[in-house]
Amino acid sequence: MKLRSLNIAILIIALIAGSLAQSKSASKSHPTKILISGGYYLPLFKDNGEPGKEYVKSFYLDLYMVTNGEYLKFVKANPQWRKSNAKRIFADQNYLKKWKSDLEYGKDVNDSDPVCNVSWFAANAYSRWAGKRLPTVAEWEYAFSKKLIPNEKNISPNQNLYEWAFDFNETNFQASSVCGGAGSSANDPKNYEAFLRFSFRDNLKANYCLDDLGFRCVSDSNKKNSEIIISEK
Repeated sequence: MKLRSLNIAILIIALIAGSLAQSKSASKSHPTKILISGGYYLPLFKDNGEPGKEYVKSFYLDLYMVTNGEYLKFVKANPQWRKSNAKRIFADQNYLKKWKSDLEYGKDVNDSDPVCNVSWFAANAYSRWAGKRLPTVAEWEYAFSKKLIPNEKNISPNQNLYEWAFDFNETNFQASSVCGGAGSSANDPKNYEAFLRFSFRDNLKANYCLDDLGFRCVSDSNKKNSEIIISEK
């Protein structure tokens, strides 16, 4: 009887160890964020007298945009950001328009899809609640230039180009800069996608909630991080 009990105990320990190893392996193969090493970023435009390049400090970038499922947890914990409670000054009439109600998705909205129709105010509130923050324009563009912003599934072709940045309305870009010869003042006049992104940001207001506008979070590299990460090489 004692031998049988011992064998059962050994089997249970083996199963637990195998489960932990499998979980650890899965985490390593599917990291949720990446450490972006600091470096120089060449903005699309710079004011006269300013250096051509801007240094971006190392930071952690979430590999994936915030999903409906993650945002649902946020509104459950923060009732003021539910669909029926959000003030129009902080989120326009399109806020979460694809959701059926405060805590229920609409048709064709999936848990794992990136959440859209959220304002800058809402995205910033979510980021702070999650212990993170929104990326700056420089951080987002720096990561994009290194091809570290992955393509998302189940979103429109434009949504990867259009994401909230913390300082989206503080750039010195003017929409007229894309017209005619004005674009020649850009650091890279052939970077058409950058023109689209900067022009789009230039026309945003913080309470706008658009179909093709989602967000992802970042965190500072000096913060303790318990999640599995990989470093950009």
